[in-house]
Parts: sequence; C-alpha cells; structure tokens
Amino acid sequence: MSTQADVHSIDALVDLRVSLALFAEDTLSALGAVDMELRRTVQWLQHDRRAYWQEQIKRRREQVAIARAEVFRRKLATRADYTPAYSEQKELLRKAEASLRDAEIRANLVKKWEPALQQAILEYHGSTRRISDLASGDVPRALIVLERMIEALEAYLRVAPPSGHAVRAALDSIANTMLPEDSAAESEPAAEQKAEAPAPAENATAPQEIPSSSENPEPQA
Repeated sequence: MSTQADVHSIDALVDLRVSLALFAEDTLSALGAVDMELRRTVQWLQHDRRAYWQEQIKRRREQVAIARAEVFRRKLATRADYTPAYSEQKELLRKAEASLRDAEIRANLVKKWEPALQQAILEYHGSTRRISDLASGDVPRALIVLERMIEALEAYLRVAPPSGHAVRAALDSIANTMLPEDSAAESEPAAEQKAEAPAPAENATAPQEIPSSSENPEPQA
C-alpha cells in the first residue's frame, strides 16, 4: 500500500478546514437553540401553566360560589304573591360552572403532558447525541489534524530544492570517496593469488629426447 499523499492543492485543505469549522459552529448553534427552546417549554408547562390553571380553578370556584349564592338569594325572595326573576343569575351560574370545568380540564391536560414532554425530550436527545458528539468532538480533532497537515505542506514548499551544480558536486564527491576503495578491494584478491602460486623447481629433470628412426643403427645380419 502506498504511503505517499497525492495533494494537488493546499487551498483545498484550507477550504475543507473552514467548511468543517462552519459546520460544527452552525450545528452546535442550532442544537443549542433547540435545547433552549425545550427548556423554555418545560418551564412554561411545568411551572407557568400549572400555576396559572391552579389559580384559575381557585378564582372560578369563587365565581361559581358567588353565582350560586345570588341564585339562592333570589329564590329566598319568592313569596306567595311575588316571584322574582332570576333567569339572569341562573345564566351567570351556568357560565361560571362551565368556566370552572374548562379550567379543571386544562389543568389535567398539563399534568398529562408533563411526562409526555419529558419522554419526547429524552428521545430527541438520543437521536441528536451522535451529531452533537461529532460537532463537539470529532470535528475539532479533525481540524487539528488538518492544521498540522497544512503547516507541514507549507513548510515543505518553503524548502528550496538543490541546484544542478550542487547535485553534481555531491555525486563527484561520493564517487571520489567510493572508487579508490573499490579499486583497492579488487586488487587485493589478485595479489593474494599471485603470492600463493608455486615457483618452478630449479633441479627438475629435463625430459629425455627420443632419437629418431634415422639415427638408429641398422641391425646386423
């Protein structure tokens, strides 16, 4: 596997780093805004609405009691020769009782929606935990890596490449240093072989010459 990086533009890495930083900032900002809205909703439901409807129930019960007392007072004023009209008082009592029932229903709805809202918030946090961890943890680490890569590449580009004359001088110096050592290494085995070769013997017997047939005496008869 190749370990070389095929980088065509450092600007592309810079743009990627900027885009990742903006993504993390926008994501965390959106998640923070939603969390703030959720806290306001919980505060509104558990405290404001609960206290409001409890107070409304108390007040409307008082209105119902006043309306009933007025109707009862009108009935007590009835005599054999006189019957006062109290249809208006009865209508006020009916409206007061309806308003009280409405307040009690709304108070019960508040109690019902409190656990449902908490469950919905838990499910929401569970579904957004991965993107939250990504924006708050993974992206900052990636930004650090990209920053180091950009700095390393920029430092590499600032290094001036060696000139042709400097390269040739370096090669000549290496050749002058290595070639004599190679020649000496090659001559040593030859000298050793020459020293080990045996010298010819001085007292060696020369081979005898075989006379030719013309020089042999003729056989006697």
